[in-house]
Amino acid sequence: MRALQAAQNKVQREYNSMAARVSEYEALLQDLGHRVCEVDKAIIQRVLNKDKQDMSSGLDGVEKEPSGTERQVPGRQGSMESLDCVNEDLNRTATSRATGFMGKNSEVSWLGQVRERTDHSYDNQDERDGPGMNFGSGADGMPEKGPADFHAVSESTYHCDDISLHVPDHVQAYQLPPRAIADLLLSCYLESVHPAFPILGKTTFVRQYQAYYDNPALRTGPLWLAVLNLLFAIAARYSRLVRAEWITRADDEHTYFSRARLLGLGADALWAHGELQRLQVTGLTSFYLMATNQINRAFAMNGIAVRQALTLGLNLRNQDRTLSDSSKEIRYRVWWAIAVTERTLSVMTGRPTSFAGSDCSAPLPVPLDEESFMLSNEPYKTPAVNQLRRTSTAESRSTDMSFATSSSVSSRHKSPSDSSTLKSPGGDTEVDNVAPNIGLFFLYVAKLSALNDDILRHLYRPPVLDQSWASVQSMRSKCHERLERWRLALPAIFDFTKSQQDREYSRARMCLAFSYYSSMMIMNRPFLCKMERKMPNESERGRGIDQANAVSCISAARSVIDLLPDQPNPVGMYEETPWWNMVHHLMQAVTILMLELSVGATHWRNSGKELLHMAEKAVRWLQAMSSDDMAASRAWRLSSELLQKVAPRVGGRIDDRLRWPGPLDQDVPMEPATQDGSGSSGYFPLSPISGDYTEYEPVTTWEPLMFTSYDNYLFGSDPSTGQASPSQLHQAQRRK
Repeated sequence: MRALQAAQNKVQREYNSMAARVSEYEALLQDLGHRVCEVDKAIIQRVLNKDKQDMSSGLDGVEKEPSGTERQVPGRQGSMESLDCVNEDLNRTATSRATGFMGKNSEVSWLGQVRERTDHSYDNQDERDGPGMNFGSGADGMPEKGPADFHAVSESTYHCDDISLHVPDHVQAYQLPPRAIADLLLSCYLESVHPAFPILGKTTFVRQYQAYYDNPALRTGPLWLAVLNLLFAIAARYSRLVRAEWITRADDEHTYFSRARLLGLGADALWAHGELQRLQVTGLTSFYLMATNQINRAFAMNGIAVRQALTLGLNLRNQDRTLSDSSKEIRYRVWWAIAVTERTLSVMTGRPTSFAGSDCSAPLPVPLDEESFMLSNEPYKTPAVNQLRRTSTAESRSTDMSFATSSSVSSRHKSPSDSSTLKSPGGDTEVDNVAPNIGLFFLYVAKLSALNDDILRHLYRPPVLDQSWASVQSMRSKCHERLERWRLALPAIFDFTKSQQDREYSRARMCLAFSYYSSMMIMNRPFLCKMERKMPNESERGRGIDQANAVSCISAARSVIDLLPDQPNPVGMYEETPWWNMVHHLMQAVTILMLELSVGATHWRNSGKELLHMAEKAVRWLQAMSSDDMAASRAWRLSSELLQKVAPRVGGRIDDRLRWPGPLDQDVPMEPATQDGSGSSGYFPLSPISGDYTEYEPVTTWEPLMFTSYDNYLFGSDPSTGQASPSQLHQAQRRK
């Protein structure tokens, strides 16, 4: 009898192992079904349907797997429901149009989920983890939502797309600030933004800028002036946030932005053909809108920038022999600046990117400072850099194939991060001997953005709904493995998990840290929900995976908040962090904590009140930031309101000093503080500029002698180097 029982147990184990393997094969076939033609897709679907029929008959003498396990329940059962539908008419009102669609990985969508949970007794109902859940089935089998339960997405947004962007009458397109102010603004931009967003050829642009201000008689086209004003607008925004002593009401970001609109974003801009300088204008406009938390506008504008870049072929490896290697590298960095911004906005909005990684063969940025290769091509002649160029080309186009396991996938598509011949377990063999520099930092920014794109595509896109929950668990594990490999490969100077004495790269470390923990939250967010009712027979192993991933999500949120000191100091924070996205990072973290608090901290078994205190710290920071930032003010209002509702579920209440002081349906008008404690003109001051600004009237523009290596230069260029020649500079001086 014991022998028979042992034999049956062995058969059962083998059956379960085979079922798990079949599930993985099914997931692979389903994934391939979205990549092949319609004929092959139909063949794959017939095989899958036949497999399901065969499996349903079971095996003689073997106990069937009970229903409701992770291999039977579809991926939509986590927080993935409603991935493939919209629950409101987003064209209904001006407010809904300004907000737009927010996908499941956006913290705005998460805020809506917290709001729904707080409106109902979560413990007595099925999982409410997204819009339109568990209100009965519609005609298509999807859940419907009753009118009493409706919450518009605009109710949960803190972004500022509803702000009017009219151009004030007093703005003169060709007016410029004095040289002293212009120098400070340009310096602020190059120090605080350019390392993470190298859309400019820094060396070239600084030379053009100096020549332009040194010689007032020199003229250039309106696009170059639009670029200059956009730099000033972004820098003015930063300078006001850090309360620079020299910033005045005249140095208003909205005024600079309005000039740029008049110069480079007029009615004819949409009809003009793509060129590098116009791409600069569009990309900088998107970054400015993102920095001012106008995310819907930024998303639309960056989509145009991507199209312009694709038109110019910047997403592809450049083999033009007439261009120097340094010129090609600048163009690659322009592409990656646009691509990183596009993927960042995809994280913030939950919308798909406008390009696929498989369409990109432009090499990843070489980890060198621009100054080191703009003066000479010598750095490109070393074997190490040549190897970097070859492997980064393969890696830049491999993201779409990085999770495939089919033997039919060519080895040339495999990511260097998956190849032991290119990378050691703890680092990049190609960059181990590279001295720390900003180019090296941006290389890891670009790599992480590609990983984020993979995470979103494999965990937050409609095809996930057709996979089993076990496949979702497996895919998350693969994402986590790659993300940890990226972190372990960071050079020591950029390791944000260790205490560092270095100050030169402090902002770079903080940028990488916030982005990494953001990826961790997004990757593990699907598991931060109650699964017992949806999968009553989930295996112990599956439940352990769900629990561990939920804890990882919460831990990442705590880590974001732990990066900031207990006592809020917005000025110090902006000086050391990715200031253009800090409200987003804080809202991601506090929303994850509120989601866990809304279910009574069932996953975080240490202490629910500990999470409440962490959430209060984040709200305290938003409160401190609100005096200079309308988005932070709105974020404070939303998080304070919702935190008050979820705190009682862990037996707590929030500090009264954190409560929103005005009506919950209105933004409290608040005056930004200045160095002397007085108020300024508001979030978007529109006061006339002072009379000490110089106005340059438009005249006949200088036409460049040729299209140069990077830009439509102010001056002509030497064809052999792609740089402005001394003789041409001298001739330009004589034209005064």
